[in-house]
Formats: sequence, structure tokens, C-alpha cells
Amino acid sequence: MATRKAPAGRKPAARMRAAPACSAGDANRPLLGSLGLVGLAGIEPVVLAALATETSLLLIGPHGSAKSLLLERLAIALGLAWRHYNAALVNYDDLIGYPLPDEHGGLRFVPTPASIWEAEAVFVDEISRARVDMQNRLFPIIHERRVQGMALERLRHRWAAMNPPMPSDAEPDAQHYAGSQPLDLALADRFAWHVPMPDWRGLSEAEQERIICADPEPGAPDGVALRRCLDEARALLPVVRARWSAPASRYVRIVCGMLETAGMRLSARRAGVLLRNLLAVHAVRLSSAAEVAGAARAVDTEDSMADSAWLALAHSLPLAACGQPVQAGTLLASHREAWRLAAVAPDDPLAAVLTERNPARRVQLALRCGGLEDGELTAIVVDALAQLPPGASHALAEWLLETGALPRLSVVAADEAGARYRALVAPDPLEVRTRMGSPRWRVWKGLEPRLARLDPSDPIDLRLANLIVHLFRTGALVEDAQAQAVVDAYRGARATLGVEARRPPDAPVPTEVRP
Repeated sequence: MATRKAPAGRKPAARMRAAPACSAGDANRPLLGSLGLVGLAGIEPVVLAALATETSLLLIGPHGSAKSLLLERLAIALGLAWRHYNAALVNYDDLIGYPLPDEHGGLRFVPTPASIWEAEAVFVDEISRARVDMQNRLFPIIHERRVQGMALERLRHRWAAMNPPMPSDAEPDAQHYAGSQPLDLALADRFAWHVPMPDWRGLSEAEQERIICADPEPGAPDGVALRRCLDEARALLPVVRARWSAPASRYVRIVCGMLETAGMRLSARRAGVLLRNLLAVHAVRLSSAAEVAGAARAVDTEDSMADSAWLALAHSLPLAACGQPVQAGTLLASHREAWRLAAVAPDDPLAAVLTERNPARRVQLALRCGGLEDGELTAIVVDALAQLPPGASHALAEWLLETGALPRLSVVAADEAGARYRALVAPDPLEVRTRMGSPRWRVWKGLEPRLARLDPSDPIDLRLANLIVHLFRTGALVEDAQAQAVVDAYRGARATLGVEARRPPDAPVPTEVRP
């Protein structure tokens, strides 16, 4: 269905956040609160940034979290001609009208009150329940403001909403919504903003009671303060861009690399979107109109910009809409570290250390960097030993001990490196006993030919043989094929560090396991 005003059949659950009649404290509410919305102060800068920049917005939340109500109140407050479609039910003809032959042998579309041609804002509800063919047809509307290859000249705002999809790693009994499927990543990536709606349980008691007492038919919102805030944010955006683009770009580059390391890979397009979102959020937070409406006005400082960066990052990732888990702790840690690194001047030698993505190379650069405190060096070494896989971490430990870098490290870091080094150069003389036919016995029988191919007269092969047997004995190798990954990682790390071959130790290599 489509509408230019609040639909008569709006879902009852969506009404629950409408504020009650004006009270004495209303003047002190945030801007969205002045529109009759409760509990949305945490996402207010993000929503306003999407409005100010007219970029696409996707709301994700459970039923009754006021997704529809929020967008409806915004459209009415801004006086927009808008359309509300249920993606699970809508037909393509509902969007474009009915095709009829014209006098030139082509087709023209006869518009209806529900068609999209004159819309200034489009709200696609339940987008995660749309058929694949319908999602493909919605794609150019969201991305290009086009339909059937024709520009939608009046369309400014593109909004959508969905229930959380079933995550790929969710437990069978986890709460989920039947029919709410993960979005295709290409479609999800076209939404600039991915905003999780605040949860009822996270609201204060006063906010919960205001929602319970809400007027089921609130009056039309006053959009004067909202329009003033958006106008001022747009005016501030060029100033914010001129002042913050350089450090913000460094931050985005660094945080994207960190998230990729953590398994959250973002596209190049998303990196550009994140930068623009960051600057837009900061412009909104600097707007004095927000202060007039009761929100705290930000000061243009490093700390304030860091807060804007976090807000933008937390509301710009398309992963949740695709059913991919987002670890909040990992996200916050990546943000904090990326912001710290972005503050280092590009010509500072420390910048090369902190932005190096290869952990072994990072340690090597840190040792060559003058002025680095031993505590900072220790943290870099411990982090690298933890990040590197078996083989690579042992090669790094070997390099640290044989280059004399160990005295600069703490006892804990030195012990970590020493334990790995011993696995390379000190073969364990104890026998390994296994039961014939057991999984462990089968792993060893697969390792035997691999060990036989190593040359005991070659110093590198000798250390690799020691390491493979050590990893088998400690249970770190559960498949014989893992031995090749260890070999490759060890040789690759040595190449990264530029290590020359060493003479083998005197101790023999253990290769016997008795059934």
C-alpha cells in the first residue's frame, strides 16, 4: 500500500512509541522527542544525518520497536509526499502504475495514487521478506533513484525496515522471525545507514511509562525545529569536511583493515560511505538547532569527533542485515585503536609501525623505531605472537631470540617467545604412544611421510621436523594436512623477516611414535 499521510491500518505495535500529550518536560526532550517519539535519543544523530544528506536508511529491529512510526512522523514533519510499501505484498505495478501502449508503439505507465513517480520519500517495509525478483527491482530505486531506467526526479529519501534475520551462527532455539531472510550483500551495501532500533529493555522506567501511556492517535508533529537542524547541518558539512577529512580518512582506512582482520570485511564502496557518514554525523552534532530542541550540542574537539566516528561506524555496517554476526566488543576495540592510530602524524616513524598489518613485520619495524618504550614494544610483540598462526609465530620467536631483542621485553613476553623457540630447536626425547587405528594414530601415520620428506641435514627442515612433532604431541595438529600450513607459515614469516638459514642444533629429530 502507499500513502501520503499516516495509514489508517498502521500496525498497533508500531504506535507504542508515540509520546503522550505535551507535558512540562517536553521542552527538554531531544529533537525526535519533540516529534512525539520516545527512547530514540541514542540514534537521533544518525537519523538526522541520513535526512540531512538524503542518503538511504535501513532500520533493523523487532516488531513493535517503532520503525514504521519513526519514518512516518519524519515524513509528516518534513511535509514530504511519501509512499509506504510492504515489500512482502507489493506488486511491481503498484510502484510504477499500469503499462499501456502509447501512440508511438511504446509503453507509458498510468500512475495511481500509490505509484512512485511523484514521491519525495519512499518507505519499503519488510524488505527482508520480499521475493528475490522484487528485491532486484527495488535495487535501482535504493541505489540510483531510478525505476525501469527512468530517473525519479522528485525522490529524495529512500527508507526501508526489516526484522532481524536469522544469523548464520544462531542457536536453533534463538529468537528469530520466520520469513525474514538475510539481505543479499549487494542490496544491503546500497543502504548508507544500517540502524538497529533501541530495545525496550534498554529504556529507562520513565521512557517505558511514557510509551505505555502514549496517545494512540498523536497529532501532527511540528517540523520547524527539525528543518532548522537539517539546514544548519547541511551548512556546517563543508566546514566539517575541510577540517576533518584527512584524519577521518586515515581512521576509516585503519578501521576497515582491523575489521577485515577480525573477519568483518567491508567493500571499498562501504569505506567511502563510512567517511561521508562520519562527517555528516559530526555536522549534525555540531548543529545549534539540536541544542535548541534539547539535545546536547557537541564541541568540535578530537574527543567529540571520536564520538561521531563511533556513532557512524556502529550504524554503517551492512553485516547484520545479511545475517552476519557483529561482535560489539570487537567493533568498539577496533574503533578505539583505529582512532588512536589515526592521530599519529603520517611522517612519524611510529605511524609505519602502528599501521603495518603483518604482525611479524610490525614487530621488526617497532624494534627499529627509536623512542619506542619497552612497554609498548612488549605489547606489540605479545599481540603479534597471539595473532600469528603456528609456524609463523615460531619464526618470529626465533628471530627475536637470535637477534638479541629479548632483553627489551617483559618476562611474560620473553617466556612466550622462549617457549616457541624451544619447540624449534629442542626436540622432545619422550616417546609418543598411540592406540593403533585411533584418530591420533591415523594423524601420525599421515605425518610420517611428510616428515620423511624433510632433510635432516638442512637446518630449516630440521627445525620444522622438531616443530611438527611438538605440535602433534601437544594436540595442536588434529589433521596431518595441517602440517603443510605450519611449514608454509614458518617459511613465509622467515621470508618476511629476511632471516638467513641457521646451522642445525646437535640434538636429533624425533620421528618415532609407537603404537
